Amino acid sequence: MAAALPSGYRLSASIKEAHEHPIYCVSFSPADHKNEIGGSNKSALKYFSTCAGQFVHIYEVDMGVSDGVNKQEKRIMVRQVFCDVDDEEEFYTCAFGSRGITEGKSNAPNNKSKAIYFGGNQCKRSKGTKRQRKNDEDNSRIHDLSQRQGPPLLCVAGKRGIIKVIDTVLQSLVMTLLGHGDSVNDLKCCPTNESLLLSASKDHSIRLWNLQHGHMIAIFAGHDGHRGEVLSLSWHYSGTKFASSAFDNTIKLWNVSDKLTTGQSENIQAAIRKSFEMEHDDKFKTVIEQTPYFATDSIHDLPGCVDCVQFVGDLILSKSVQNVVVLWQPVVTNEDFQTFNTIYPNYINEDRKNNDRIKSKVIFLRDFNVSNCDNWFIRFGSSSPYNEILAMGNQNGEVKVWKLMGSEDDNDEEYFDVNEGLLCKLKTGGSTVRMVAIAGTECIVAVCDDSSIWMFEALEE
Repeated sequence: MAAALPSGYRLSASIKEAHEHPIYCVSFSPADHKNEIGGSNKSALKYFSTCAGQFVHIYEVDMGVSDGVNKQEKRIMVRQVFCDVDDEEEFYTCAFGSRGITEGKSNAPNNKSKAIYFGGNQCKRSKGTKRQRKNDEDNSRIHDLSQRQGPPLLCVAGKRGIIKVIDTVLQSLVMTLLGHGDSVNDLKCCPTNESLLLSASKDHSIRLWNLQHGHMIAIFAGHDGHRGEVLSLSWHYSGTKFASSAFDNTIKLWNVSDKLTTGQSENIQAAIRKSFEMEHDDKFKTVIEQTPYFATDSIHDLPGCVDCVQFVGDLILSKSVQNVVVLWQPVVTNEDFQTFNTIYPNYINEDRKNNDRIKSKVIFLRDFNVSNCDNWFIRFGSSSPYNEILAMGNQNGEVKVWKLMGSEDDNDEEYFDVNEGLLCKLKTGGSTVRMVAIAGTECIVAVCDDSSIWMFEALEE
């Protein structure tokens, strides 16, 4: 059940990374941890990662404890720093998924401050222990991760088009996933199976990977696929389908195992099962899916690109470069079509090029207006798993936070008022806010072009 929404947010902490690169991505770990210090009143710990240039940082957030009267402030600290030895690499995206090795009393990343170098056939650490050097000797091969139950692995990718998988306990590269022909812009792990990873690339394709054995399960591209650089991905909460958006200004919905939609879901389901049965050294036959079950280019105006998309239940949030985030509903089921015909009784379908083979009708629900946000690759965040709030930054370092969904007490007029539900406006240091991530509704983290990170904590009523 969703918790009560906060009345607003306030700045809790800020930090600036030393590399002077724009931070393109921030991602929270799905794992929950407890602070080992504090006796019976232990506070919760959250971990998030950022990526910029050749660097990947992992941060710990002490969420604090409350005794009903006093509440500790949330604290942030660097736990690990990774640096790729490839000077030409530039990371655009990171995501936690699957599981690494278990070590010690806690599954939290080790408390080390020095940079850990990795990349290609090299993975070294300044003044590393014998154990560390031994772990790094064979880092370039794919390891069998099927029996591991430790903290989530960290996946990173970017300009080189190579997905690199890091074990934060071993502090080394344990897997590289090769296949994309150009840079990788987004990574997303399945919410119902953490070993399934989606990647979106400049090569116009989306690929599905098995993080346990390193198999490339499926490629989503081809005749009906994207005609431009794929920029953003979002899994449906059921893990049965996903959304993608691209430079071609389209948003496409793809079937993985949803029986309610069309597509070659049976082939993909069989390939997923087989990917867990076959060892990493076995030759795996990748499935090709060329046809999404839904596609539209009518949400955002041209010229533009759709650089962020996210499922909100069965609805979808998306943004382009027109200073607006749009909440809308894809018309897919018979019930959806009945609703569509009621709202748009005089609609004439002039686009018959697909002969309704790929559904394309949409129901517009709500706009969230953001000023000074006409630059591309600025990504919003929405709280999981209930999507209670939406947060979005802009080029002036401002972050707007909205109440995303109406409550039972909201009437229709209030619910669809574009100004209704604006919880607060937050301010960072003035640089472009590239991405916002939200941990439940408890804290918001914004990352910026000037290498700065800003954390805001919820205000209690």
